Amino acid sequence: MTERPALDPAHLYRHAPDLLTESAELLTASSQFLTQTLAGDPVDDEYHRDYCLRRAVQADRIALQHPTVRTLEHAAGDARMLAAQDRANPYLAPAGVTVPGEDATADEARAYVRECYDAAPWT
Repeated sequence: MTERPALDPAHLYRHAPDLLTESAELLTASSQFLTQTLAGDPVDDEYHRDYCLRRAVQADRIALQHPTVRTLEHAAGDARMLAAQDRANPYLAPAGVTVPGEDATADEARAYVRECYDAAPWT
């Protein structure tokens, strides 16, 4: 299997929503998940995966702009959350993109987020 070339984040995220707008939308989605969970309602796997991807992308973008230990760890954690979601629901992962394992490095996990974002229907 040949390795795919790394995606340039500046090019990849050039049309991404403003970070403040995205934060507000993610907060709304988080509130909806919490409400559903507390009510005992099931959470749609596809909707949850989209949320995980958007959250991981936002964390990746912040870490790229402000690379501190905290932002880099947060980005890696959100990337691993997306990968775990895709390992649990492989039918939702983009075709042709390999889901990293639990032992993936932070860089591998964040590269996975970028591949998923590149494959997303809204990009």
